[in-house]
Amino acid sequence: MNNSEKSDLFVTCASGLEPLLAQELIEMGFDAITPKYRGVYVADSSIEAIYRINYCSRIASRVLLPLSRFRCRDKRALYEGANAVDWLKYIPEDKTFAVDANVTHPGIRNSLFAAQVVKDAVCDQFRAKTGDRPIVNPRSPDVQLNLFIYEDFGIISIDTSGEPLHKRGYRQENVEAPIRESLAAAILRLAQYRGDEILYDPCCGSGTFLIEAAMLSAYTPAGFFRTRWGFMLMPEFSHPAWLKIKLEADAKRIPIVKDRFFGSDIGKNAVHASKVNLRSAGFHQAVEIIQCDFREYTPRIPPTFLIANPPHGRRLDDVEFLRPLYRALGDFMKRQMPKSSRGFVFTGNLELAKEVGLAPTQRHVLDNSGIDSRLLEYQIY
Repeated sequence: MNNSEKSDLFVTCASGLEPLLAQELIEMGFDAITPKYRGVYVADSSIEAIYRINYCSRIASRVLLPLSRFRCRDKRALYEGANAVDWLKYIPEDKTFAVDANVTHPGIRNSLFAAQVVKDAVCDQFRAKTGDRPIVNPRSPDVQLNLFIYEDFGIISIDTSGEPLHKRGYRQENVEAPIRESLAAAILRLAQYRGDEILYDPCCGSGTFLIEAAMLSAYTPAGFFRTRWGFMLMPEFSHPAWLKIKLEADAKRIPIVKDRFFGSDIGKNAVHASKVNLRSAGFHQAVEIIQCDFREYTPRIPPTFLIANPPHGRRLDDVEFLRPLYRALGDFMKRQMPKSSRGFVFTGNLELAKEVGLAPTQRHVLDNSGIDSRLLEYQIY
């Protein structure tokens, strides 16, 4: 049986971050929530909830609004489930759309095929009602649809975020394999970063940890630097209502305190990328970045909170080359950080993690784009 009525929002996240996302949503005032695999259901599908979660969540990846739930026995049932939605309400005639799909089904084994069935249903409906078919743009659609099928149950949702929420809008320059902004924010939450510690990132790359920490310290909403959202094309969208939610969140912002954020990197390109991104975020005057090898660096203000995502290598010769780097991180924490400080090393190589030479007080298992990774916490006594 088809059900085209809207239901609970599904706020997605990376695997392993579900408890953190649930905690964040509770702090945002959403109490009726249900954590599931790679996301959290929120029993509030109001447009105001859509605005607030998209704009303020630091951990979420997407905010999906289900439009059709149906029994999906075969291709025909999938087509009918997609056709149950009045697509002209959600896809303006002059806009493009795309469908992504996640399918686990005994008879529909290809996600691309399943997505194509939904596209066909949408296009057929448009052609029947308007005489024209909408344009499919898989790379940068105006409207993103999401299909989820598990066994014989299907859900088609509209992605109210548009681009993934980890794309904050401040990153102008990149380095190789940068950490996602939402994962950096989740790591800072796991570390219980309070915003008043002296933070140092010795392998700062493009500056993601520094910028996310500065945003936390300044109470800057996660979506502050973005200008486009999927919900802006929804029929319920109201610019005054959206502006009210945005301005309420923006009003909590405060200036960040100087001499609390420090970063370094041995690479000239990384330092350049950090400085460009910090300027884009408006934090360039409050965050100090220098090009150096942290093994030869003496901080002018001893850090009380170290966060590092050092390279972890994949080949055996890379691992051997990186062993001294990891040893140096442990030496730095012992020599350069005062007592009662905390250090955190995020790595996808458990063998290299042993080289730090300190006993971690906690280990958190995280997924980093398919790489089984660990966030290791060290207490400096």
